Amino acid sequence: MRELVIVITDLYLAGTPEPAGASAALPALEHIARFAHQRLAQADWRAWAARWLGLAQYAGLPPASVAAAGRPVPGETVWFASPLHLIAGVGRVHLQRSGRLRLAPETLARLAADFNGTFAGSGFALEPLAGEFLLGAPSGLRASTCDPARVPLAGLLEALPHGAEGAALRRLGAEIEMWLHAHPLNEARARRGEPSLSQLWIWGGGEAAAAGTAGETGIRAAIYGADPYLAGLASLAGGACASAPPARAGLEAPALLALEIAAALRCEPGWDLAEALLALDRGWITAGLEALRSGSIERLTLLANDRLWRLARADRLRRWRSRRAGLGALA
Repeated sequence: MRELVIVITDLYLAGTPEPAGASAALPALEHIARFAHQRLAQADWRAWAARWLGLAQYAGLPPASVAAAGRPVPGETVWFASPLHLIAGVGRVHLQRSGRLRLAPETLARLAADFNGTFAGSGFALEPLAGEFLLGAPSGLRASTCDPARVPLAGLLEALPHGAEGAALRRLGAEIEMWLHAHPLNEARARRGEPSLSQLWIWGGGEAAAAGTAGETGIRAAIYGADPYLAGLASLAGGACASAPPARAGLEAPALLALEIAAALRCEPGWDLAEALLALDRGWITAGLEALRSGSIERLTLLANDRLWRLARADRLRRWRSRRAGLGALA
């Protein structure tokens, strides 16, 4: 089937305060929410995407294990170490949606080298990975962790690693925070008016060898997005993940397109969530609807906020669901 899947990888709303502009019109998203077949997603978007791409054998693996496919990562377990900018509030520290940073390759390389020198002998090592890091760690390390995209929803303290070895990762996180606080990189970022790098958030880990051997075949669609998990899936299938989609006229289905709220907020620091969503709405989400109406795709699927919407051309005739404005359409 000529299906276009759009995943908003970091949009989670349940339990969060209603942001300013929450009722502002999002025409394409509101149309999809009104007419599409809707259900709760049964798994994290990554597991769903793996199954949709015909790679169900990887759906149950930790995200970092998949992202590490084909990479020489030191250590027996591998984790994401995602750069964050944290905000000090009254009595606690917060992570805003714009606080997930993407570092330049030269910055990643410098920080990895500095970390590996400073923490030599600890059993932990960093490897640069498309804007963030992979963390190699000792064997047998097990902990429950939280995707940083969900941290504003869960709360920073509640989202810290827990479980059998959670204390080891929390100690490492505290040591990393102190190391970064005094790092010359942050002095340079402050001079340039850039947000400081407060923490490397450790999450999504598992056995480094669990993801299998790269070079398998069977991928069923084009993949677009700057997400390292998707890049790892593509590598395992013997394919590639393009970091950015082509021009709209060059996008052919079946395809999966990953969009990120944090990326829009990094480009426009003055925006709030509603403004970032409006930019996505006017961009690829509207383009997807236009492709559906023109017949160039047969189905448009949207995955966001742990919900799944599927819309075919005939579904435009369904009028039983009332219209909900703005972010309410995605709740």
